[in-house]
Amino acid sequence: MMKKITLLTLLFSCFFVVSFAQKTVVTSREFSDTQARLLEVTAKSYIKPLVAEFMVKDGGQFQRFERSYPKTLVEVGMNGNLDNLRSRVIFDATEKYQCDAIVAATFCIELSQDGQSYDVIMKGIPADFVPGSWHPMNEKDFEWIKIDNMSSDFSREGAVIKNIKK
Repeated sequence: MMKKITLLTLLFSCFFVVSFAQKTVVTSREFSDTQARLLEVTAKSYIKPLVAEFMVKDGGQFQRFERSYPKTLVEVGMNGNLDNLRSRVIFDATEKYQCDAIVAATFCIELSQDGQSYDVIMKGIPADFVPGSWHPMNEKDFEWIKIDNMSSDFSREGAVIKNIKK
């Protein structure tokens, strides 16, 4: 019995000492924020769009371009991105037809029968920039862009093409 009383007294005194040993600090913090009209000096640049006209070649006839691209080039080198493949096909076609652009290009991309390459068929109209037609965009050109942007399906199919006959 004496051991129990001694043990309880010892535990009670330890609890009493420990509870007062913890230092309690109350810290007061204040926050204040004010701001007047903030006019930061920033540098911005705007680029006025440049417009050029195309002259289609070969009387506007569609040309067929066929090429096979190795599977590793397409899947690894181009990350399997078909937009990258289409850009490469357009580049190769402009080299073949010695032109600046391919207008109204359509593509057929298929894995070859042996599975080692991608066979691509592209049809489009070769075109060159009209010399001297480069100029900053003006209000007349802006109307063409507004018409294109008003296309309800938001696709390239709604684009307006201006032809020059000389």
